[in-house]
Amino acid sequence: MTNHPLGDEIYIAYAAGALSAPMRLLVETQAAVRNEVREECELAEAAAGALLEQIPPAGLEPGALDQVFAAIDAERASLGEAGAMRAVGSSDERRDVSAASAAGRAIEELLSLPGSVRDHALEVGQWNFAGPGVRRMELMRDGSAKAELIRLEPGRGVPRHGHDCREFTLVLTGAFHDGLNRYGAGELCTADPSLEHKPVAEEGEVCIALAVTDGPLAFTGPLGWVQRAIGALS
Repeated sequence: MTNHPLGDEIYIAYAAGALSAPMRLLVETQAAVRNEVREECELAEAAAGALLEQIPPAGLEPGALDQVFAAIDAERASLGEAGAMRAVGSSDERRDVSAASAAGRAIEELLSLPGSVRDHALEVGQWNFAGPGVRRMELMRDGSAKAELIRLEPGRGVPRHGHDCREFTLVLTGAFHDGLNRYGAGELCTADPSLEHKPVAEEGEVCIALAVTDGPLAFTGPLGWVQRAIGALS
């Protein structure tokens, strides 16, 4: 388990466009919260750009520019206008307002996340139950790779689990301890098949983390079968 940037190999793969979509999201998010990571990515992209300049340019397919403008026009046409607001009177409407207020708080929480994750989270917009005080939101899949947000209430955590692949967990808000190390905002926990741990959020603040894996987690302990059942239904 480590607590440092992802490393040159991954940053170079990112610059070359060789990473899966979940791993690209992880790199972009880490770069947004850590200056040294952003600088490493910029160096890798500069090196990739220098190599790209040495490659002879390829011509566009006929009508490529027209296709781009058509896609832009189609996206603009799909944007609707908000309907008129209604006066609040009935109990049903008041309940709607209360629910909207709660939803607004949840949206504010998502809006505080780094841009790369925030946009995907707002598009999904729905937390799913993953245990007492634990919520998860899957953001994307690409083959066996998956990116999701994990939300831990203070003092709550996920069951002890092992790994049959690499798992990268980047803390965005709050902090957690897994029995081995503490990880605060902007810090990265990297786990592999040799590790078994149980992340638990610290008291005082909700912990939200971006978790990226390239395969399923192997849960153990008394809650493992519950977690596997939830995963099978999602």
